[in-house]
Amino acid sequence: MAVIFGAIFVLSGFACGIVYAVWLSRANAGVVIPLMRTAPTQPRASTLLNIGAVVLVIWGANLMTAEVGPWAFVLLIIAVLVPFNLVRFWHNRQVAAGVQR
Repeated sequence: MAVIFGAIFVLSGFACGIVYAVWLSRANAGVVIPLMRTAPTQPRASTLLNIGAVVLVIWGANLMTAEVGPWAFVLLIIAVLVPFNLVRFWHNRQVAAGVQR
């Protein structure tokens, strides 16, 4: 049962991470979002979504650790970093190409 709840928390955190990254992308429409620094415009609500995503993914990974083992923390890293990096790469490519949204 813990694996099911852990998976639900990880997927919820993944969804929050995607919403955070899209929101951040929309707030910085014509600006490149840097990888290792904060974006020029950082909405407070998106920051709360990012914190919520990290908390949900950590909580879910902790619930799944007994059955899944250390792979739960690999899942944690993937679920936190992949949504942000995918949306950031997509956003920066559109900014470089001059595409208006």
